[in-house]
Amino acid sequence: MYRSVTLVLCLIYLLVVGGIAYVQVVERVKSQAEQKIQTVASRLEIQLDKYRTLPRVLVLHPAIRRVLAQPNEANVTEVNQLLNTYNKSLSSDAVYLMSHQGVTLSSSNWQQQDSFVNSNYGFRPYFQQAIKGEEGSYFALGTVSGKRGYYFSFPVRHDDTITGVLVVKVALSVIEQYNAEDDAPFMVTDDHGAVFYSSYANWNYTSLVDLPEAVRAEIKRQQQYGEGTLKQLTPLSQLSDVLHAETLSLTYEGQPRTYLLAEKTLPQVGWHLIVLTPIIKVYGLVTGILVGALVLFVLVALLSMIWRRNNIAQRQLAAVNEQLEHRVEQRTAQLQATNNTLLDTIDMQKQTEQRLKETQNELIQAGKLALLGEMSASINHELNQPLTALLTYSETLKLMISRNKTEGIESTSDEIIKLVQKMATMVAQYKLFARKSAGKIGPVLVSDTIAASLSILEGKISKMNANISVSYSHQGLTVMAEAVPLEQVLVNLLNNALQSQENVPQAKVEVNVYAHDEKVVIEVKDWGSGFSQEQLSVLFEPFYTTKSKGLGLGLTISQRIMASFGGTISAANHPEGGAVFTLTLPMIKSL
Repeated sequence: MYRSVTLVLCLIYLLVVGGIAYVQVVERVKSQAEQKIQTVASRLEIQLDKYRTLPRVLVLHPAIRRVLAQPNEANVTEVNQLLNTYNKSLSSDAVYLMSHQGVTLSSSNWQQQDSFVNSNYGFRPYFQQAIKGEEGSYFALGTVSGKRGYYFSFPVRHDDTITGVLVVKVALSVIEQYNAEDDAPFMVTDDHGAVFYSSYANWNYTSLVDLPEAVRAEIKRQQQYGEGTLKQLTPLSQLSDVLHAETLSLTYEGQPRTYLLAEKTLPQVGWHLIVLTPIIKVYGLVTGILVGALVLFVLVALLSMIWRRNNIAQRQLAAVNEQLEHRVEQRTAQLQATNNTLLDTIDMQKQTEQRLKETQNELIQAGKLALLGEMSASINHELNQPLTALLTYSETLKLMISRNKTEGIESTSDEIIKLVQKMATMVAQYKLFARKSAGKIGPVLVSDTIAASLSILEGKISKMNANISVSYSHQGLTVMAEAVPLEQVLVNLLNNALQSQENVPQAKVEVNVYAHDEKVVIEVKDWGSGFSQEQLSVLFEPFYTTKSKGLGLGLTISQRIMASFGGTISAANHPEGGAVFTLTLPMIKSL
């Protein structure tokens, strides 16, 4: 009777534990898959947002409009080289310019075997969207290159007439680089259910549902996924039925498999990111839990049986009772040892997880330092002069020692120390200037920002023997801005002021700071050649520059930075000869 009751209780116990374990394991597995999808989705959205507005800016270059108006060999060659420069700096897959008829006039890959030049892409939706005056975007398989890519397009206008379309093609490396587990395939579908990427190659360019003939015909007409027939993977006809299903049955390496489905929708592009986890993995985890639960039940049942027999033995014989008590104590000690081992294992697991977290943080920090290291080349020029002087002083010091001339050793050593300190200061200034913006606007002390900006340009100021004067109507003027971008604006204006006086024996720059009508005004005045009226009218337009070098984007970026603070920037000529730039920023009154 006792054994029958125990067996029934064991079955009920395992059924309850199994049900709870299945629900918990399914939730945990789906949660882990959803976290992976969310990471990929976030990185994918960042990559798409990075390139979305680029065609709008690139079409502003005058050479683009010129080649559309006069597509001669010289203009085409110029734009080919320009688009190649854009493509390299943007790390995109290709940048190309199409005529009003959809024919590619110029392309960044014009020298490659799979060049887009002279190819007609008028059938592509991104061209049709842009030629109507809209921003275009579209994902497809390249008809020439055979590579997957996302296309961003924007119309090129001459006056009010659309004369062509500029296109940026981006290879979505976030999807391509996703490291899917062998037993957990990853796929991306469009809104129709067509699979255009899968970690399992046989599912590429297939369909999760039965696509309507009209949709298939449109995909084939646009050549979105090549010439394939988009083989159907499931008998379902609606994509929503697939996405809302808890499990999905598919054929993997010739064998039918059932998967748990985790999905993330990207409404911005109409994509669905899907991770499939084999249900057999859930069954394996549940089986492990059931085995553990059974062992625990057996241990409890064993203890119960020992306790029962112990009571019977107490009524029969004291000696047997003592012997049973001894056996119970031994068994309890074994259980305690097992429990201690389990606690030690749990503690080791926590330590391992903590080490993993620390390693991940170190990797993130290493990535930041690697990015910062890319800027180190910019200070090479300014460090070269003190390094050369340092080498000269060191060789002189060595020669003095070899000749036992001690009278100049101390002064030479002092000069070496000054040079080392100078280089350390220069490196510290560039490190501070290169720090990443926090993206938060708040109170900024104007005097500190101007001082930091002058420190960045200290080498150039000294080299030109420039006279820099800074005056404040009163100290402590504070504005609502962000320190790093504001410092960037000031460095740009001060550098321009110095460059305008490179041929002047004594360069002079005057910075005046004062309060006016709830605003703080910063004036940067130079005594260079100033600007003509025509130059003043286009000074802040993109790609316009009065210098022989440069892209002409410095003042445009400065204007946008000031606008983000709720401020303004303007330029004029002052009566004494030269230019004056005026910044206005919202003032914060001191409490």
